[in-house]
Amino acid sequence: MKIPKQVIASAKELIDLIGVDDVQEVEIERKLFGRGRIRIVRASQQAPIVQTLSAPPASAPVDVPETQVEDATSEDDGHYHTLRSPMVGMFYQSPNPEAPPYATEGDEVARGQTLCIIEAMKIMNEIECDVNGRVVRVLVENAAPVEYNTPLFLIDPQE
Repeated sequence: MKIPKQVIASAKELIDLIGVDDVQEVEIERKLFGRGRIRIVRASQQAPIVQTLSAPPASAPVDVPETQVEDATSEDDGHYHTLRSPMVGMFYQSPNPEAPPYATEGDEVARGQTLCIIEAMKIMNEIECDVNGRVVRVLVENAAPVEYNTPLFLIDPQE
């Protein structure tokens, strides 16, 4: 699904107003000519907050990946180690957009080495590797939202 940057920014602002921990459901609906709405439901079952959007039709669309990452077990025969997200937030492969990624597929990694950053509530949390090995696959796209326990990396452990 392609969603304009302005819509993503509006959704983030609304979620920040409510508080990340109080959000139970987020629904983004796009209509013709750049119009749409954002619906956010609080966990306390109160009335949903709805914002109507009007984006210019020429706005550049952005891919917003699903928070559900495809099942890593399709590639994993039990030999690979799956590094999972310890929190909810935004996944970043590098400390800033101009910097190279911490780890890419095929890289040798060591226990304690930073593999990515997860931004949660404006705090950048470095996620470290918990095994020595080689990165087989990066399971999440850069700047994608992740949930608790989302698979991030598939690592071939080495003794």
